[in-house]
Amino acid sequence: MRFRSLAIAAVLTASVPVLTATEPVDQGAIARIKIEGFQHSEVMETLSWLSDVYGPRLSGSPNLQKAGEWARDRMASWGMAKGALEPYDTTYRPWATDGFELAMVQPTYMRIYGYPMAWSPGTPAPVVGTPVLVEVKTKEDFAKYRGQLRGAIVMNGKPEVSPMGFEPEAKRLTDDDLAKQRGAINPGEPASLKEEEDDFTKGVGEMLDKLKFFADEGVAAVITPSASPEAVRVTGYFDQKWHVPYPSFVFSREHYGRIMRLLDKKQPVTLSLKLSATLGPEVKGFNVVAEIPGTDARLKNQVVMLGGHLDSWHTGTGATDNGAGCAVAMEAVRILQAAGLKPRRTIRVALWTGEEQDYYGSTAYVKQHFGDPAGTARQPEHALLAAYFNLDNGSGRIRGVNLQGNEAARPIFEGWLEPFRYLDAATVTTLNTGGTDHMLFNAVGLPGFQFIQDPLNYETRTHHSSLDVYEEAVPDDLKQASVIMASLVYHAAMRDEMLPRPELPRAATDKKH
Repeated sequence: MRFRSLAIAAVLTASVPVLTATEPVDQGAIARIKIEGFQHSEVMETLSWLSDVYGPRLSGSPNLQKAGEWARDRMASWGMAKGALEPYDTTYRPWATDGFELAMVQPTYMRIYGYPMAWSPGTPAPVVGTPVLVEVKTKEDFAKYRGQLRGAIVMNGKPEVSPMGFEPEAKRLTDDDLAKQRGAINPGEPASLKEEEDDFTKGVGEMLDKLKFFADEGVAAVITPSASPEAVRVTGYFDQKWHVPYPSFVFSREHYGRIMRLLDKKQPVTLSLKLSATLGPEVKGFNVVAEIPGTDARLKNQVVMLGGHLDSWHTGTGATDNGAGCAVAMEAVRILQAAGLKPRRTIRVALWTGEEQDYYGSTAYVKQHFGDPAGTARQPEHALLAAYFNLDNGSGRIRGVNLQGNEAARPIFEGWLEPFRYLDAATVTTLNTGGTDHMLFNAVGLPGFQFIQDPLNYETRTHHSSLDVYEEAVPDDLKQASVIMASLVYHAAMRDEMLPRPELPRAATDKKH
């Protein structure tokens, strides 16, 4: 209708920044971003390429390499500059499955729903035998099984009992949920890389103790129950720590449970496990980067960054973890390019790899460009980063932003998010959140932010599971997230000053004195 067209034209010409709270907000630019992002979105097409065509994208795999090259070339086709696969020193062994067959053949045939663990070596012939249940909770338990497992198919513990699910599987944050986050006055303990690394190292160490015991005993294969009642949740061996010499598989809880109950009843159980897998020579990791060059002579050497991690686990197609975040970041810069907006600062996309193993990609990037989180020395580029925005909590819509305790940034984000209040995206909380790549920026005193997102069924269904697929992504949620990401990144690139920097954790600050 003509009235609507005239109204949009009027909005587009109103490019003078409008004050919302105390922070300038360019309503004309936001209108152009919304029109491009809501009416001409390509975010689901990008997600389909990443997840359907190239997923799964295990670190070091040929799929990840192809996905990175495609993302670089796709962003170049949108007019972005300096597209590259920037290498870093951590290496990975390329691994891919060529096929596998998992079955119970006695007492009756049952095709087993399961997957191999990543970096499992293949089986020259099917491994056939009666499984043995092994429960190792402490190192003292090893003695009970020593000398008894050679050539065995080991069932690695009992599945956890999960309650019947009467609650809705997918959820959105309620008004009360958001009010609690808004009203928080203490961010809580910083999302500490050291604490998370300590917990991670402890967990991996305990796992490796068990795996090495099985190797010393000469087991033929190991099977583990899925941690998820909804899907097969599979990760992989931590191949950079130790190369496991036998294959391992994760079975669905119901199939694992049936086998365990048959053994309890002294019924004859025979499994047949076959895996064809390719392991290649080690390759270096890389991050995908590309830029929209800044246009202001004074500010163009400063950078606003956005991104997510491109790598995934291997059972689904990495759609929600974290193809969604990468598709949103790519769509955000596509929107800015298509809308003809010219940022004063340079805007740089980074798609990380090695996140699932231990933030290897973002760690290497931060060390190279900004400084080592473990020390106090900083690179010259440290002074030039205005902000980093990360998306990595599934495909749920953005509901606001975590300040990571950076209270000086509160009025800025309140102003920038006000135009999206009608989309329920205006919550600003001081709370810390961790578990993904923004932590590396915070660790060197840079303003890195992770968005608040609707949880949907990310933790309950898709995270690291066989159901991490395109169908689990909500198109309108990803469109909304792309538009908000584009707007915040654009405003950060246009602001006269860079965003306020967070205080380093007290322990790190005290080390300087």
